[in-house]
Amino acid sequence: MLISEIGKRGTLFTFQDGDSPMGGDTSVYLISGKERLYLCDTYLGIGSMKPIIDYIDRRYSEKQLVVFNSHSDFDHIWGNGAFPTSDVISHSKTRKRMQERWKFDYNRLSRFRDGEVIEKLPNITFNSNMKFEDDGIEFRYAPGHTACSSVCIDLEDSVIFAGDLIEEPVPVILSSDLITYYETLKSLMDMDFETLISAHSGVSDRTLLSKNIEYVKSLFLRERIEFPEGEDHGAHEFNVKHLVYLKYEDMAREPEGSGFNFDAFKKRFWEILGVGQDMMSIESKLMMDTPEEDFERAWREYCKE
Repeated sequence: MLISEIGKRGTLFTFQDGDSPMGGDTSVYLISGKERLYLCDTYLGIGSMKPIIDYIDRRYSEKQLVVFNSHSDFDHIWGNGAFPTSDVISHSKTRKRMQERWKFDYNRLSRFRDGEVIEKLPNITFNSNMKFEDDGIEFRYAPGHTACSSVCIDLEDSVIFAGDLIEEPVPVILSSDLITYYETLKSLMDMDFETLISAHSGVSDRTLLSKNIEYVKSLFLRERIEFPEGEDHGAHEFNVKHLVYLKYEDMAREPEGSGFNFDAFKKRFWEILGVGQDMMSIESKLMMDTPEEDFERAWREYCKE
């Protein structure tokens, strides 16, 4: 694990290849405010949080810890249970999406857990933003990567922890609303900050933010986008195909509103395509391998029922 000091009061913990069951880099961020500690995201389980807890116990044992979930993806929330007495704060949509997806994501992705995973949902939520004035900390809704994404802003150190909103070379897109994503990234560009942190690309700057803005714009306009083989690790190809799939999930969700049964839709939609639940561990690959016309066929069949 790489530990880096950021500004006057931030510590970035970066899990690198070999540090956890999931490859690649993923970072969580700790801010030591005057009154409280703020931990942005909790990675893959209680095991992954042990070195962070040890670090906190050695330096800040007297301070209350607040956990912030930047969004609801499994690799940012599965360690929440390591902090049984701490408040967990997120956007209201993050809590809702966590409830909706927890069982599905755990069943298909549990091979990535690091130690025990205890379901702990946020007990405090916000809609637009939430501030801790005495510590100069703000949590702000910033949809894009997911519809539930938010950022943590350290107003004193001029640092933004952006979660998965930005990534090198392109972000992974899990929400179909590209216009909102573009507007969110543009709003970040307009903010006054010195340091921008990506959960999977570490300390970054406006250059990457600008590249991601142009990428989302080009994707929305359906412009031809090409990368040298392997440079984007397949992210662009995944984004294109996932946006096709999301069209059908969104259409299924819209008439049912809050009564939408995510698990039931997933199960039936893939069953129509001849895919059982035992194959959901490779859903991303299946999605990329499924022709668009097969998604359309499955949707027509789903609508008949």
